[in-house]
Amino acid sequence: MGSDSIPTTGDDRDEAPGKHPGGAKPSDAATPPEPPDGAATRDGEPTRDGGTARDGGTAREGGTAREGGTAPAGETARGTASAADDGETDAPTHGRSRLSRLSGPRWLRTSAAIFLIALIGATLGLQLGGRAEVEIGPFQMQLAAQPSLTGGSQLRIPPLGAISVDSHRGPIRLVARVDGLNESETRQLIADPARIEEATDLTTDDIRSAVTTLALRSVGAGVLGALLLGAVAFRSVRKTLITGGVALVLLGGSGGLAAATVNPSSLSQPRYEGLLTNVPALIGDARSIYDNYGQYQGQLVQILTNMSKVYEAVSTLPTYQPDPNTIRMMHVSDLHNNPTAWSVIGTIGSQFQVNAVLDTGDLTDWGSAAEANLYAQNVAALKVPYVFIRGNHDSAEVATAVAANPNAVVLDDQVRTVAGLVVAGVGSSRFTPDKSTGDDDAGKDVEAEAGEALSDTVLRYNRENEKSVDIMMVHEPAAAEPLKERGPLILAGHTHQRKVEALDKDTRLMIEGSTGAAGLRGFEGDTPKSFQMTVLYFAQDGALKAYDEITVSGAGQSQVELRRVIIGERNAGPTEPSATVTATPSGTVTVTPSTPPNTAPVLPSPSPTTPTGSPTPTP
Repeated sequence: MGSDSIPTTGDDRDEAPGKHPGGAKPSDAATPPEPPDGAATRDGEPTRDGGTARDGGTAREGGTAREGGTAPAGETARGTASAADDGETDAPTHGRSRLSRLSGPRWLRTSAAIFLIALIGATLGLQLGGRAEVEIGPFQMQLAAQPSLTGGSQLRIPPLGAISVDSHRGPIRLVARVDGLNESETRQLIADPARIEEATDLTTDDIRSAVTTLALRSVGAGVLGALLLGAVAFRSVRKTLITGGVALVLLGGSGGLAAATVNPSSLSQPRYEGLLTNVPALIGDARSIYDNYGQYQGQLVQILTNMSKVYEAVSTLPTYQPDPNTIRMMHVSDLHNNPTAWSVIGTIGSQFQVNAVLDTGDLTDWGSAAEANLYAQNVAALKVPYVFIRGNHDSAEVATAVAANPNAVVLDDQVRTVAGLVVAGVGSSRFTPDKSTGDDDAGKDVEAEAGEALSDTVLRYNRENEKSVDIMMVHEPAAAEPLKERGPLILAGHTHQRKVEALDKDTRLMIEGSTGAAGLRGFEGDTPKSFQMTVLYFAQDGALKAYDEITVSGAGQSQVELRRVIIGERNAGPTEPSATVTATPSGTVTVTPSTPPNTAPVLPSPSPTTPTGSPTPTP
């Protein structure tokens, strides 16, 4: 009883056993042990010195620190998170911070990505859509703007090759490809060279319009490519639009750089590729050619009119009178794309009433399909058989284009009967426009290969038919040597120099000059080349009786000259005097006495010496 009245202290009560289940009061479980100095406490729990610190704060002695605060002095109080919590949240944040420090600010990374996507998208768009189909003058062309590190321009002329010039600098290269010709417009230009001046002005406008069209399409294609790639990469409307804007700036800057660095003088220093290697003719002095060609074209009508007077004068000579049964053949060679040659051949062929035309090759310059399809169409207008063999400038495509004409006979190691005469022919064994073949450096042995092949064919024909062929056709004179004794007459070309010689007592070789005046390049000099062709007169048995060497002189001294040579016995030299008849642009016709056999006469002066149209023998 006495013990119950004894008062107890709090400590005594805390230590008294059995008062609460488990030997402890409820307050004991809620009272944690006192932390050491500077240790972390939970939110609202006392520090060692009686202060209270909130999450993440530090408290000075007796003070408090709110969440995230810092006490000016004292110990550090960590946040409420446990050590386990710190391991789950603070470690990833620390890794991202390190990555950010390594890769730079976020705006810089985004800008670099936008620029890269714009550049790639614009390049792809330009490559796929930066092109335009246009017409420039008579040409059908494709223009393309292509990404490049060096700039410049290139003209591609399939299948001949390409011409490149350093026209500008910058990351864009201009490529133009010739896809075809407007045939009707080209024929009009050939028929009326005066239209070339007008066509030049129109072509300038065409080029300006074509380049503008190409620029707009290229910019559109480049921007579209950047927008599409940006949409896929960013999936953000804002960033995609910025990407398109950057691409527009890049393309505009590239075009501006190209325009600012244009170098017109580069046209004088082109680089040739493919078959065009070492061929400056395509960018030659076109103005000089045009001026001389225009001058000659103006005189040509009068010249061809005077041919009738020449023919009448020759017909009155007592030396040789072709009878109605005479077979007349015209030998032409080396036209080389000269459009005027067809007018000369057509007029002379009609006035001399030739039965066929024999062409010993080099109809074109490069042997391309474009040349052949356009130029060979003129064969049909001659209305008489046109016998053709390939020259060293003619490809198989040229032969095919000629053969497409209804009056054409193309021979390649073959024998045919034409206008009553047996004609054998073979194409050249070389094709020199293709520089990869090495045919330019081939010697006479290679040239003679075609003649050797034809020799076997002719020998077989002669044995089977017990008679010899009447005419054999080769292009190079070197191919004539294997044909000796195979027939009476060999026709050749190639050298552009007329010559007649006896290979032996049974075989005569006649080399024709250029019926195309060496092509359009023949008009470049002060004295353009002459058109040359020969009319051959055969008896019914195939014997050559006479021939007329016809020369139409070039611009500035335009005149027509005809030299007749009479043949005696088969393949003997001239046995009767030959005669030369000349007609000048003024209409003067002059008959000159004979000259030494098989030598070309000196061209007389074009100044008139006798009244117009009066054939008068000259002493």
